[in-house]
Amino acid sequence: MPKRSILKFSLKSSLLLSCLTMLSVSSYAGDRSYSYIQSQASSEMVSVQSPGESVTSKSIVLPYSKSTVVELPVPMMDVIVSNPDIVEAMVHTAHRTVLIGKKTGQTNVYFYGNDGQEVLSLEIRVERDISGLKSLISQHTSGSNVEVQAVNNNLLLTGNVANAAAADRVAAIATMWLDEKTDGGVDGEVVNLMSVDGKDQVLLKVRMVEMQRSVSKQIGISLNAIGNLGDSSVSLLSSNALTTGAGLSGAFDWNLGGALDRLTGAFDALERVGLIRTLAEPTLAAISGETANFLVGGEFPLLTNVFIDENGRTQREFEFKPYGVALGFTPVVLSEGRISLNISTEVSEPTTEGSFETGGISSDILGLRIRRANTVVELPAGGSLVIAGLIREEARQTVDGTPGLKDIPGIGAAFRSRDDLTTQTELVIIVTPYLVDPTHPDKLQTPLDSFVPSNDKDALLLGRLNKVYGDKVKNIDNQALNGPFGHVVD
Repeated sequence: MPKRSILKFSLKSSLLLSCLTMLSVSSYAGDRSYSYIQSQASSEMVSVQSPGESVTSKSIVLPYSKSTVVELPVPMMDVIVSNPDIVEAMVHTAHRTVLIGKKTGQTNVYFYGNDGQEVLSLEIRVERDISGLKSLISQHTSGSNVEVQAVNNNLLLTGNVANAAAADRVAAIATMWLDEKTDGGVDGEVVNLMSVDGKDQVLLKVRMVEMQRSVSKQIGISLNAIGNLGDSSVSLLSSNALTTGAGLSGAFDWNLGGALDRLTGAFDALERVGLIRTLAEPTLAAISGETANFLVGGEFPLLTNVFIDENGRTQREFEFKPYGVALGFTPVVLSEGRISLNISTEVSEPTTEGSFETGGISSDILGLRIRRANTVVELPAGGSLVIAGLIREEARQTVDGTPGLKDIPGIGAAFRSRDDLTTQTELVIIVTPYLVDPTHPDKLQTPLDSFVPSNDKDALLLGRLNKVYGDKVKNIDNQALNGPFGHVVD
């Protein structure tokens, strides 16, 4: 009993001394000094940390629509997710939490214990699951070293591949994998940063050779007979002569008297042989997978519209059509030394064949004579292939003559003319691809190399445009040059 009274007294004394001390301090320091002490104490107690700054912070990548389990060594009281739309936290026990990736993005999760202290801080990035994609790439591109990374719903491809065809195959597989839309996510892209180990520059040489042979034979006979019928004179005319002045031409004139007073005639014969040779060899280089185009020629205007403007003047609209030697191709290096080519080649020229006449001066609409080939082939580097060939033979025969008389056997030949035209055309298109590397410009030649213009004496006296070297040119050792020299084009 006395002990309890002593304890109460001591407690009361302590409380009284504390109150007196606080009153004396506040009355001595004043309100301003007290506020300063409180604000200083509050600022020292504030703790702000950046994401990932905590000692217990970790970073993980969570696949989309999959989950991971977090096991803590101490019981937890609170789980805070900064963006629940990206990651959902499901607490199973005091030590176990399941995190589920709901949408691609970034967020963080904090775990706190019973005493309010931070137990774990997780920096989470939700991305696509690319484990299956890596397995597919490894299965279809053996021997390649390809790394796949998922970044903000995009796929990043790095590493080395053997050739451009393997790179296209990997990009196609990644694009197929990316076609699956993430719930609520944005459409992703495939970023290709892969490097090709093999050569990927292709030089394509095309040879287009066309031979056209034509044979034309024409024979015509014209007769003019003048006879007497009583007191009247009768004239019979059969005009089947040719309009050309070339070939064989003959005439005869007989004065017979009697009923057939006079007989005149003319005979024309012509045989024409023609040969047309066309050769085009375009050469073009491109990187594997890229398209290159080449055109040497021109454009001719094509009248498309005629109208009257507001001032009453006639206006014409034209569209220009290209013609000449054209080449376009897209190479794909399948493997070292094997190339797939998507080729489009054409040789065209304006012609009056198939032209359209509208009347008036210079109003004809020309046609185009075109030799074209479009195809996809596969062949080794340095190998040649005929991608197109044409053999065409055309025969035309025309017989003009006097009706009835031209059909009489034997003598009917004197009353008719004959025109035969035979045309043969042969076209061959050959392609040859090469895998090439850049070289030094000094190793390249142009048609202007080794050209030397003639001096005034050769130009005035001999009419030469360039310098001409003799056959007995000697070198420094006074020995004749053996083999080709000068400008040589292979």
